[in-house]
Amino acid sequence: MTISISGEFIDSSINPKFFSTPKVILYFENGREDRRIPLVIKSRDLTYIDGRCLFSGTYTYRLDYVFWKTRGDALPFNMYLNLSFADFYEEKIPADITPSEAEQDEKFFELKFRGNHYVITSKPEKLAGENRKRAFVQLLNSVLKFFACVFSVLLIPLFVLEGLLTFTGYTSMPDKIQAENKLIRLVSYVVHRMSVVSKESFTMERYKRNLIRKKYKHKRRHKVQPNKITFFSTRREELSGNFEFVYNKIKDDKNLDIHFMFNTKTFRQMTRKDIDEFAEMCATSKVIILDEYTPQIHLIDLKPETKLIQLWHACGAFKTFGFSRLGKPKGSPQATRMHRNYDYVTVSSEYCKKCHSEGFGIATDNIVPTGIARTDIFFDDAYREKVTKEFYNSYPNLKDKKIILFAPTFRGDLKSSARYPMDLFDVREVCETLGEEYAVIIKHHPFITEKHPIPEEFSDRVIDLSESTEINDLLFVSDIVISDYSSLVFEASLLNIPMLFYAYDLQSYIKSRDFYFDFKLYIPGKICTSLYALLEAIKNEDFETEKIERFRNMFFDDLDGRSTERIAELIYKCLE
Repeated sequence: MTISISGEFIDSSINPKFFSTPKVILYFENGREDRRIPLVIKSRDLTYIDGRCLFSGTYTYRLDYVFWKTRGDALPFNMYLNLSFADFYEEKIPADITPSEAEQDEKFFELKFRGNHYVITSKPEKLAGENRKRAFVQLLNSVLKFFACVFSVLLIPLFVLEGLLTFTGYTSMPDKIQAENKLIRLVSYVVHRMSVVSKESFTMERYKRNLIRKKYKHKRRHKVQPNKITFFSTRREELSGNFEFVYNKIKDDKNLDIHFMFNTKTFRQMTRKDIDEFAEMCATSKVIILDEYTPQIHLIDLKPETKLIQLWHACGAFKTFGFSRLGKPKGSPQATRMHRNYDYVTVSSEYCKKCHSEGFGIATDNIVPTGIARTDIFFDDAYREKVTKEFYNSYPNLKDKKIILFAPTFRGDLKSSARYPMDLFDVREVCETLGEEYAVIIKHHPFITEKHPIPEEFSDRVIDLSESTEINDLLFVSDIVISDYSSLVFEASLLNIPMLFYAYDLQSYIKSRDFYFDFKLYIPGKICTSLYALLEAIKNEDFETEKIERFRNMFFDDLDGRSTERIAELIYKCLE
């Protein structure tokens, strides 16, 4: 279905420098599950003039990929529009959305217009026939690829000769092959040429992905153990974070069979033993608990009796991710399997449900507002006293100072390209402007490997703890938090810490990444676009702290320190 929408917002506050962007969500429901898919609106399709915002968007959607859990049932479904802009939000908007133009062949789906929604009915027999055609085409392609691969193997001697010629300078090596070892470069060249001829990828990653599928298919014959719970993480190498809180809550139950699998290896690095253990874990666990995007788990279809719980590591709903970034760089394409097989995702509030439903591409009912386990420490006075004492024992020279925690997120799309412009937070200028009264803790995102330059004369009141110390613990000793787009602000709001947002690139960040809410309207502190403005705000104690309570109430339903308890109840529900 290709859908094009145009419209306008009329409000006296709109001007050519307005930062808010309209968000149109296609809302589907079939009686068993729902799905929220954004309509792609590009910046070039937005026009701001005094008092008006004109917008338009066009995108093509695969109707057979709208739903996941019930995708094989061919259920009729409805489509509505949800709309948000600045502080306006409405589900199933009451406007008449009968199209001005409509074309349909009614071959696989029949479409009817009913005022504020569409009724879409699939034709199972036609879809089944199309699937058979696709299966035949896939089979034919597989046969052709097989012969292409055989042909590329026969050409290996020629490719070896070509590779040797690159060492003499008669031909050149592709830019992406840069290994220093000549043998590795030669092998890489041969594999590259085989891939070009066969149109197939001969990478180790692809081999490991296929091996995971094959191993799980074999292990699937093993029975699910009724009380087996496995904590699986590709993010951490030891028990910590949300995992640690949840484990400590259930560890004394002798009826539970609890296992851990911590493996930060990439597909390429996984050994056969790793893959075998992973397949066994997936086949025999009654409950699998994740804490991060885990690509391995989405390669397979778990058994219906195995429940998959995602303890998403971030509080609230801040920067868009996954399917919410449809049509943007690094956004999940509509047809991908990623995230689709979660049975439950735990979030911090009811408001977050629609955001995470959209981002993960799963039903709203799969999102459970239990709260985030690791935030329970913010309601534990004994823990606060303990970490505060430990910090000042380690850094006694900071005891009588006002501590500023500088914790920005990274720029770039991937871990390998992560960066932060250090010169925009000049430690010398900060210290000279604010004086001896203040100290600074620098805590960069784990993806940032570059050290923040700290002049020697300020090393007694500026420390970089990027490679050590849990960031939540640092909040207990912080008097001011400076961030930009980091989700740390959710935890800081629980402690009512004054916050400043050093958003020097806000407009470009909104265009490339965007947020689930209007940044300027809802952020719990003052926005500063220059270091000068930032330091002036600190000197004048101009933090706009009145915004914190609204923000906190929006993203946290329960301020009771019992989030871990509610997550444990969800786990026991899955074991029933």
